[in-house]
Amino acid sequence: MSAIPVRSPAVDHVDDDETIALLRELLHFHTENPPGNEAPAAEYLAGYLGRLGFQTRCYESEPGRASLVARLPGSGGGRSLALNGHLDIGPIGTGWTRDPWGGEVVDGKIYGRGSGDMKSGLAAMVGAATAVVRSGVPRRGDLVLLPTADESSGGHQGMGHLVRTGVPIDVDCAVVCEPTVGDICLAHRGSVWAEVTVIGKSGQVARPASGANAIMAMSRVLRAFEDELVPRLARRTHPRLAAPFLNPGLIEGGVKTNVIAERCRVVVDRRTLPGERAEDVLDELRQVAEQAVAPTRTRVEVRALMVKDGSEIPESAPIVAECRRAFEVVTGRTPALRASPGYTDAHWFNINLGIPAVIFGPWYLHPPAGSISDIPDEFNYVEDVLVGTRVYAQLMASVLQ
Repeated sequence: MSAIPVRSPAVDHVDDDETIALLRELLHFHTENPPGNEAPAAEYLAGYLGRLGFQTRCYESEPGRASLVARLPGSGGGRSLALNGHLDIGPIGTGWTRDPWGGEVVDGKIYGRGSGDMKSGLAAMVGAATAVVRSGVPRRGDLVLLPTADESSGGHQGMGHLVRTGVPIDVDCAVVCEPTVGDICLAHRGSVWAEVTVIGKSGQVARPASGANAIMAMSRVLRAFEDELVPRLARRTHPRLAAPFLNPGLIEGGVKTNVIAERCRVVVDRRTLPGERAEDVLDELRQVAEQAVAPTRTRVEVRALMVKDGSEIPESAPIVAECRRAFEVVTGRTPALRASPGYTDAHWFNINLGIPAVIFGPWYLHPPAGSISDIPDEFNYVEDVLVGTRVYAQLMASVLQ
């Protein structure tokens, strides 16, 4: 494993003003998912990185849904590194007192949807790459930057599209630049969005026996999920992650108040542990639901709407020590090792590509209370974004030398 035991010259070539200006530009792009519309932002970054000497190409999974692969070739014989971040952001929502697209900087904070999750990560990795190029530090390995689409809806139109179509990534290790308050995450949960539909029989309310009410039967399913399945999930353990859980997030059914409901549909988000298989998750949901409606004249259908696997890597993976060392060199602090409670694009590397990837976003070093992303007046600390940029510059120089 290569390492730079002291501060790399690349760290001192980070341009603070340029990095924050780039972040503000990224916040101006309307990449709310749905619909995503990441292509303009991907093309903007392709031009930016192309001027630095990167080989760039945007890949569209469908019109407007683009991901960028930008490669800076090394001289050869070294280890190559990829940094990944998502261009899409969560819904804007309500309650904002500042322009969610404005990138306004006030009192050391930068505001806008995506300032926390995760356009700061994109700006930091591009700002760090800029510093590495301008510093002229030796680079034997390739540096690959992957600003991708659709992560917040599973990544299937982003990293998933690159994987399915065989776009070459060809690196030795990767960092997913999600915000982690400076910790290094070795594992993350997955998710199965499952549609559970109860199918009964329509009929007239005046003649109750003429139908079978799917909404009433669904109430039995939801009670079984809460009383039987949730406690069962709570008994499953992982050394770094809390137990898996189940969240019914959407429900709809029936056509009219005085008509017996023929169908009722619930969509659940079943968060998974690394190693849990989607087919097993669906089978378990189906089994519990079928038992719940057995006394009724209804039936159940279960299908997956989105699958995103959990994944993990061992603490002994070289990229873990390299991230730790980079953080220590820049900040003087030792980062904690933990797992990410959310799903991320790391599994595309760890599982599908066989490339060891950590989740490492070295900002929010003094996190505010409560949620730090996908909230009204979302913000990040300017100083922390710049610290993260320097950490990434140190990491790049260390791995690529």
